[in-house]
Amino acid sequence: MKKTEVKTSGKAKKTTKAAKTVKSTVATKGTAVRTRKAKVVKPEPTIEEISMKAYEIYNQRISRGEKGTQTDDWHKAVELLNKVERS
Repeated sequence: MKKTEVKTSGKAKKTTKAAKTVKSTVATKGTAVRTRKAKVVKPEPTIEEISMKAYEIYNQRISRGEKGTQTDDWHKAVELLNKVERS
């Protein structure tokens, strides 16, 4: 992550983009400033992770004696890894 410097009351603090807060204001009198944390986007699984998971799925499929293809194993691996990351 890219580090940035934020100055508050003369002191410099180092923060990351994911840790920054976003301020939203309304231009009417008497409203308060709300702060919320920026959403952290999780990266997609790497090709190596998908490959290892697909190989694991392949071995399980072969041990059960089921038919299938490498493409089926790959797509199932991608689906499982994405599901795990979103949880």
